[in-house]
Amino acid sequence: MNFTDSPYEPFMKQPTYHRPPEPAQAPRGSECEGCPYWRGLRCVTCFRAYLRSRAGPGGGR
Repeated sequence: MNFTDSPYEPFMKQPTYHRPPEPAQAPRGSECEGCPYWRGLRCVTCFRAYLRSRAGPGGGR
C-alpha cells in the first residue's frame, strides 16, 4: 500500500543494512598488540606500566 504517488516510496520502505565498523586493532609490534581493551589509546594498566618503565627503578616513587 502506497500513501503517495512518489516513485521513491518503495525504496524508502526497504530496511537499511548498516554494518557496524570493524574494531580497530593496535599497531603491529606495539605493546598493545592483541590487547582486548584497545580503543585507539593505551589502557590504564598498560599506560601505568609504560610510565613505570620510563621512571626507572622504584617506579618513580
